[in-house]
Amino acid sequence: MTNIIIIDDEMHCANVLESLIKKVHADYNITGIFTNPLKGLEFIQNHPPDLLFLDIEMPHLNGFALLDRLLPIDFDIIFTTAYDQYAIKAFQYSAINYLLKPIAEKSIVRALSIWEKRIRKTSHEQWELFQKNLKNTPKDCSKIALPTGVGYHIVEIATIIRCQSDNNYTYFFFKDENKMLISRTLKEIDDMLTEHGFLRVHQSHLINPKYVKGILRQDGGCLIMHDNVEIPVSRQKRTQINDILESMLRFK
Repeated sequence: MTNIIIIDDEMHCANVLESLIKKVHADYNITGIFTNPLKGLEFIQNHPPDLLFLDIEMPHLNGFALLDRLLPIDFDIIFTTAYDQYAIKAFQYSAINYLLKPIAEKSIVRALSIWEKRIRKTSHEQWELFQKNLKNTPKDCSKIALPTGVGYHIVEIATIIRCQSDNNYTYFFFKDENKMLISRTLKEIDDMLTEHGFLRVHQSHLINPKYVKGILRQDGGCLIMHDNVEIPVSRQKRTQINDILESMLRFK
């Protein structure tokens, strides 16, 4: 039995969320709904859930402060938030999930589907990473959390050479010659890494320009990466990418 707790200071939001969860998963057990975060905190301390739906902006105790009082966290979290795009970036980098208000049924379906596929526990390190990223602008974030079969692997963004799409999965290739396959689309990865200078040079390829060794112009053009792999450049992006790379690398 999956036990769920909902904490949201707006009762109508909590009721909508409860209704949607029950509609999508009638077998889930909602053990508590709280509009007072202090009462919710007390309940969680005695009855920890498998999954917590948590509002951020609440009187007396916001969602972040509530979690700080529960460390180390051994349950999963889905925030319900109207936060701005930079805060959302922090969620993505730390791999803590979120739903934007107003919450739609399709959003609940997707969030619970993702959660079920990777049933994971939020680690103390993950929470610390989220807090760090929340305080910084996206360009200041130096790490990203990549989902694995048993949890998350946190890596330095600067060590990523390139990313390659494999349908709904993405391969990461690293400076130390290791690679990793994660359950995220290349578009999702592009959204997180583009502000770190990564370039989407092809439908299937995202590259870190720091690791480009050369540019080949024959056969439509391609890039030679640090790992000696040749990456094609799409026709639509060829001029733009070549101009950027030649400016960066000072190729003549």
